[in-house]
Amino acid sequence: MEKRRVTLLYDSIEDEENDPKGDAPVYKQVSQALGKRGHEVKTLAADRNIRNLVSKIEKDDSEVIFNLCESLGGVDQHAINVAALLELLGKRFTGAGSFGLTLAQDKALAKKLFQFHGIKYPKFSIMDAGQVDWSDQLKFPLFVKPSNTDSSVGIDDKAIVKNIKELMERISWIHTEIGSPVLIEEFIEGREIFVGVLGNERMEALPLVEWDFSKMKEGPRFATAEAKWNKDSDGYKAPEVFPEDIPRPVVERMQNAAMEALRTLKVLDYGRVDMRLRVKRKRGGDEAKPSEDPEDWEFYIIEVNPNPYLDHKAEVALAAKKHGLAYHDLIERIIELAIRRDR
Repeated sequence: MEKRRVTLLYDSIEDEENDPKGDAPVYKQVSQALGKRGHEVKTLAADRNIRNLVSKIEKDDSEVIFNLCESLGGVDQHAINVAALLELLGKRFTGAGSFGLTLAQDKALAKKLFQFHGIKYPKFSIMDAGQVDWSDQLKFPLFVKPSNTDSSVGIDDKAIVKNIKELMERISWIHTEIGSPVLIEEFIEGREIFVGVLGNERMEALPLVEWDFSKMKEGPRFATAEAKWNKDSDGYKAPEVFPEDIPRPVVERMQNAAMEALRTLKVLDYGRVDMRLRVKRKRGGDEAKPSEDPEDWEFYIIEVNPNPYLDHKAEVALAAKKHGLAYHDLIERIIELAIRRDR
């Protein structure tokens, strides 16, 4: 790869936080990977002093800005504004633009677009300040979460509700504590699967990664905030694996659906799609053995993640390594995708 001048843009709040795994912040991991490959790398911490941030970005002379801002000042929604600022200043940068980030962050709007494109997702409802914005015919149990947050914020062991009383209590808690509209979905009992994708006009799906909760004796078997960030929790200790028991046609359907979802939401360069997978009907014989018939399996897209977490131990990097791309290769691929595409 040609040697590049790269600026790593990240939320300055990362310098104040400690990673539960004890690893360096992602921007330092990316910087180290690029530096070892001979690229000229500098970092730029984005903070809430917008005039200062505009001035620094405007003066930046790198070939490409690696946008690692999943938030600004710790506020997830402001990631959209960072991308919009880069667009207004005419900078070439990695990952989704403001339009793609907006579509993906509005989970209800994303699902409505999925419906138009025939992409399968759980039936859902949206409530905002006591008003029902949209509602399918829903059946308990339901999964209740904020509709516009990332990193499993607002998702804990009480996210699954089994009756009206629990539903009303959960809606009230999210409105009060999170200050977000509420997304209510039919809960899909099944396996937690992540599908990473690279590319733009031509996309390439990476191997499936499963967060395997099957051996947990207690606690919720889905991706709660505690499971993601509390290293002492049972969920955090559950392994991420490359599943080998899923029929190949099912794997390919999941990968194709992931690519279609990213195209639908205008995600650029790289992304991750979170799914729930289950066997929809039982067959005779050994109940512990998964069905080999692809028609017995079904999956639902739960969420699309533009600019997903690029820690070297996270799902996209793990899948890329399985696919033959070392961490530095993955980072270089993302840069090249950004440089080669139309802005």
